[in-house]
Amino acid sequence: MKKYMIILLSFFLMVCTSQITLAQKGKDKKEKAKTEKAVKMKKDSLQKMSKEKKEHLEKKEHAEKAKMNKDKEELKSEMDKEGHAYGKNKELKGKEFGQERARQAKLLKEQKAEELDKAIKEKDNKIKTAKEKIKQSKEQLEKDKNDKKLSEEQYKEKKDKINRAEEKLKELKEKVEKAKVLNED
Repeated sequence: MKKYMIILLSFFLMVCTSQITLAQKGKDKKEKAKTEKAVKMKKDSLQKMSKEKKEHLEKKEHAEKAKMNKDKEELKSEMDKEGHAYGKNKELKGKEFGQERARQAKLLKEQKAEELDKAIKEKDNKIKTAKEKIKQSKEQLEKDKNDKKLSEEQYKEKKDKINRAEEKLKELKEKVEKAKVLNED
């Protein structure tokens, strides 16, 4: 009799557990359907937002192009009004006009030569101060190395930095020399 009771009880447990698992499978399907629906709604909303952003950007781009075209047209009309030709709206005629233009050209040339002289002097002073700073930096670096204040890596980094500064100084010297040659002509 005990055997029958055990068999009956085990059969009852199997039936109950199978019903529970079947019920859970139905829940899984419902939950899966809900999540799929939520994902689909999210995807649709993202697509809608991306379309709206794209349309907004296209409108903005179109407005910018229209503004640029308007500005371009305004510049063209101004250029047509003012012009760039020498002698337009001229008060002098013939020989006097030519002499006045030559005088203006000479003044402009002299003015640019003076500006170049000033720039050359400034750059020469800059070169002198840079040389002094580099010299001091080298001396300080060697002193720190001898006093063992710097590791080998720090020494190399600072040495490289000084070398780069020397290269830039050399390039500046070359530019100044070219400017001096141009100024002499």
